[in-house]
Amino acid sequence: MELLSKFAERLDYLMFEKGMNATKLAKTIGVKIPTVTRYLRAERTPSVESLVKIADYFNCSCDYLVGRTDYDYPTVFHTCPPFSSQLIILKNHFKCTWMEFYNKTDISSSRFYEWKNGKRVPSLDCVIMLADGFSCSIDFIIGRTID
Repeated sequence: MELLSKFAERLDYLMFEKGMNATKLAKTIGVKIPTVTRYLRAERTPSVESLVKIADYFNCSCDYLVGRTDYDYPTVFHTCPPFSSQLIILKNHFKCTWMEFYNKTDISSSRFYEWKNGKRVPSLDCVIMLADGFSCSIDFIIGRTID
């Protein structure tokens, strides 16, 4: 619940700073207006794809948007690769086996293998679990930044 309220608060602030409304943001990121309204009411968690689009638009980190950090350090953001490709990069970066990878983060092996095989993409909650498990940023987990 804290994730939703912090995200709603940050989104509202960023929209206010840019003088934009829910209609304009919805059009910009390619979602329906009620979706943005639910974000602002802390009723809906954005997908990772929508979170990245919002972060790209406001030129901020995903971690800042969801309240994992209060500071938004200037950095270069990259286009996110497919998550199945990013998992290989992460595995190599953290020098672990696939089993160590999903055990460290309490992700079920079946869910993990769906991601690895490109059948599904993780929810924001799962990406946060990965970031917490490896003590890194959401942006690094999804391939938006290079560590």
